[in-house]
Amino acid sequence: MSLWAIALVVISAFLHAGWNLLSKSNKSSGTAFFLSSCAAASLVLAPYIIWYLSQVGLSQIPSVFWWVLLVSGVAQCVYLIGLGHAYQHGDIGVIYPIARALPVLMVGVGTAALGYQLSPQVWCGFILITFGCLLVPLSTLHQQQLAQYQNMGVFWAIVAAIGTTGYSILDKEALHIIAVLSRIVSNLHSAIFYLGIQFWVIVVIIALYLVITRQWQQFSQAWSIRKPCAMAGIMMSTTYGLVLYAMTMTENVSYVVALRQLSIVFGLILGVLLLKERFALARFLGTGLIFSGLVLTVV
Repeated sequence: MSLWAIALVVISAFLHAGWNLLSKSNKSSGTAFFLSSCAAASLVLAPYIIWYLSQVGLSQIPSVFWWVLLVSGVAQCVYLIGLGHAYQHGDIGVIYPIARALPVLMVGVGTAALGYQLSPQVWCGFILITFGCLLVPLSTLHQQQLAQYQNMGVFWAIVAAIGTTGYSILDKEALHIIAVLSRIVSNLHSAIFYLGIQFWVIVVIIALYLVITRQWQQFSQAWSIRKPCAMAGIMMSTTYGLVLYAMTMTENVSYVVALRQLSIVFGLILGVLLLKERFALARFLGTGLIFSGLVLTVV
């Protein structure tokens, strides 16, 4: 990875931890929070989407792109809803590392299956990250029992991790598909367009889910928390916009996904300092292993 790509992802990681802090501290349901946040982000980026389509023309976008976008949007919803439920059952210092670090190994396996070559050093980094995730939920180093992982917080964090794995791989493929438009607009322009249109897909899917399940109160909750969600939405769009741009400069998406997990360190620190969460030794060591794995992955 280039230094510029690394810098973009590090900034993105800090912003990502920031909006997760807002999500954890909000008192409404996670679904309402993410509906409102994504709606804010989609409205902010709507003028840009219109401009982009006027420049390239709707017919110029390959039809397969829309299918990849739809499936990626579903994966994003799995991630967001899983994360929202997880934060209702556990500390950000436990949930966030699991939800963010497990996809590194999953994406590594996925990209290897797609034919990308990963060095032994990178695989060692993935293994360290995985062991770090196993330590984070423990209160002490002597509590290495299966029961420590058998709770709803960890379960929903794993669901969120599966969603992250799906959209990370699909987003790279989507950007590759619309790279054919580089003769008309830059890859950066296409990355921002993809980000904006993806937020619209997420909003539509979540809204349909709430309508089908008749959770009408979620819409009023989403409106009542629109101000903090607007801030979170801007942070969400900025953080993932930076990641998408970094993806256009990196051949192997697994490196970007791995470096993004630096947000785990930021999340742990912010959770202790701002949310007054307990700082356990096992959590500290787990975060250290995760960080070491990140270094091996991107160096």
